[in-house]
Amino acid sequence: MRYSSGRTRRYGNLDEIKEINVMPLVDLLLQLFIAVVIFFPVVEYGMNINLPKGTTDTIKREQTRTLSVDKNGRVYLNDVTKTPQQLRADLLALAKISPPVTILVKADQGNNYGKVMEVLKELHAARITRIALMTQEESPPRLARR
Repeated sequence: MRYSSGRTRRYGNLDEIKEINVMPLVDLLLQLFIAVVIFFPVVEYGMNINLPKGTTDTIKREQTRTLSVDKNGRVYLNDVTKTPQQLRADLLALAKISPPVTILVKADQGNNYGKVMEVLKELHAARITRIALMTQEESPPRLARR
């Protein structure tokens, strides 16, 4: 075919493309999906968080009381067994002491979670805000001897 300007069509014998080939697009999207699936867990767990620095206050022995729950569910305040009514009265009295008293809560690891929560609810009801949960320090793993 000739145009009026005297030039010939460059692709005169080719048909027009009436469909778009989407296979390269699908391949690209699948590759991106695979990359996201592989790298997302790495990014999630590789997060770098800078925690604020702080110091713990030293607690004087006179300003602490120990609230213990044994494996049978009995509650002790400074090693003295307490009924729920006695505990409530003692905690209300401790809440009025100035400077505020820190309550160290310790419970047997085999204890029922519900009983420990009851004790924490009593502390909250007495409006005692200085509470520390005691744990035992884990011993470092021993190296195997050969």
